[in-house]
Amino acid sequence: MWERTLSQKLVRLFCEQKVVDESKADAYVYGYELLISSVVSILLVILISIICGDVRYSLSFLIGFIPQRIYIGGYHATSHTRCYLAFTGLALICILLSKVIAANHLFRIITTAALLGISIFFSPIEAKNKPLGKKKRLSYKMVASALSSIDFLFAIFSVLPDTRSITVYYLSKWVLVIFSIIPFF
Repeated sequence: MWERTLSQKLVRLFCEQKVVDESKADAYVYGYELLISSVVSILLVILISIICGDVRYSLSFLIGFIPQRIYIGGYHATSHTRCYLAFTGLALICILLSKVIAANHLFRIITTAALLGISIFFSPIEAKNKPLGKKKRLSYKMVASALSSIDFLFAIFSVLPDTRSITVYYLSKWVLVIFSIIPFF
């Protein structure tokens, strides 16, 4: 809830300084609340990777997760706290699993094929409180499918090196799969 309070204070300040039109204040409050929440989530993942010994883990996770998450959609937590816990908890699991799992060629292909199937057949998986118009749905499906196709081609041709950071990247794809299937249950 502190995210909403902070965003309200920011927008109030912007309204007083005539930077923001008061009639649009609610939209700005919502936008700043999402921005604050996103920044906190990213900083928490970076902190976790620093604690785990290498900031590259967070970069791999975030690069693997965020672009496709925007267009695939899926699970949305009911509060910012739950979102932080789910996002950072799954990032931590990916980082820890990367010590014991190697993203070999078959793992990469299975991972990206699963995500490609979800992108083509189910995306975008809309949040109930944020329905998309028909044109936007089609656009999101196209982008999600294109991004997943690129990942699939990277996997088939084994473009990315065999490193622990790249394993985190591919494990982040499984987080996308999880976030995509949760709404169906």
